[in-house]
Amino acid sequence: MEKTYCGACRGERGCPDCKKAARSADYTGITEFKSEEASGKAVGLFEKSGHAGEKNDVQRELLLAADIGTTTLAFVCADEKGRVLASYGCGNPQRKTAADVIGRIDSAIRGERENLKNVIREALAGGFLFVLEKGMRMLRETESTRDGITVRIAMAGNTTMQHLLMGYPVDGMAGAPFIPYSVEGETVSFAALFSRTPVYEEFPSFVRQAEVTIFPCFSAFVGGDLVAGAYALFPGACTGGQTRFLLDLGTNGELLLFADGKIYGTAAAMGSAFEGGRFAYASDLFRLIAEARKQGILDETGLLDEPYFTEGFYGLRQEDVREFQLAKGALRAGIELLFSHAGRKFSDVDKVYIAGGVGRYCRSEDLFCTGLLPEEFAGKVEIVGNSCIGGMLSYLKNREAMLYCKGEMINLAEEPGFEETYYQWMNFV
Repeated sequence: MEKTYCGACRGERGCPDCKKAARSADYTGITEFKSEEASGKAVGLFEKSGHAGEKNDVQRELLLAADIGTTTLAFVCADEKGRVLASYGCGNPQRKTAADVIGRIDSAIRGERENLKNVIREALAGGFLFVLEKGMRMLRETESTRDGITVRIAMAGNTTMQHLLMGYPVDGMAGAPFIPYSVEGETVSFAALFSRTPVYEEFPSFVRQAEVTIFPCFSAFVGGDLVAGAYALFPGACTGGQTRFLLDLGTNGELLLFADGKIYGTAAAMGSAFEGGRFAYASDLFRLIAEARKQGILDETGLLDEPYFTEGFYGLRQEDVREFQLAKGALRAGIELLFSHAGRKFSDVDKVYIAGGVGRYCRSEDLFCTGLLPEEFAGKVEIVGNSCIGGMLSYLKNREAMLYCKGEMINLAEEPGFEETYYQWMNFV
């Protein structure tokens, strides 16, 4: 079995929850997200709800949310104000079938669709049960719940993960023009999703009778996870005057630009340079390349000087630089062409958000030094971590909330000048 830690300490401090949950070797939890309370205050993932001694004899509502990542599943249980009571992270068991999205699409087409659906539902049920039990314990310790508890639940992931969860055909996403079976948001009963999982009967009746919101997707490559992140970070952005840019770094660079009340989206395929490579954190790769550039031992074509070409530079090898260049070229081409299509200049942006696990530990100066981001974004960048969880909680705590995901999707391969822009930004110019 895999090692599964609580999200709070990533297993590094050996807290009781980690000791209880740990079962083998690799930590895969998510540790941070951002959400906006009514006051506008950013809420950290592990800010506890209430104070010891507070007693409120009222009916309470719990919020459950799950971020369905290709590599990682992240769960939280929060109170009705969005203050997190419990968190949990574990690996996505679908990795045993295939490591990435393309592999899972291929496996599903070849007859593994039912199995992929079942294993993800079992993992999600187990994660929900873990945070629910922990959250209810904390609630009982701090507040009276004499009049009972209700629950609201949401889930989001990339488009392929949501298709596999629902058991939808994925044939349309196996090749151009990459048409998903559905990108619409859905409301599904908890029982319909999880009644066949081994732990279903362990859930209290108020959960078994609940409904689950599945976030809408933007396209085949921009999923519900990014839509959820936008929900957290851009409240009212579609009707406001600000220009905001959301970038999720991963195997795909998923991009959303909010400008003049419109949404523009695209995705840039970046391969494994930022995920699953030799570096535990992509931030280490960014830092080493930035330092090599500063010291003048990495030229604008991406060639390391000797002896570093042969021996490496603090673990950075020439092949690491080449993989990075391929990913950077795709990402910068995506940014350049997205802004061009929307008729916006980089200087027009009011705020740039870097989301996702890859960007979690990045230093913004490294993103500029390596050319991942345009210089015009300097001073406007905010690292937001797991904005997907924050967006789901923002939605769940607001009963009048409306989900938006309609906009214009830009297919980079069809954009004039894509190849030229891609090759240009592979270099360190």
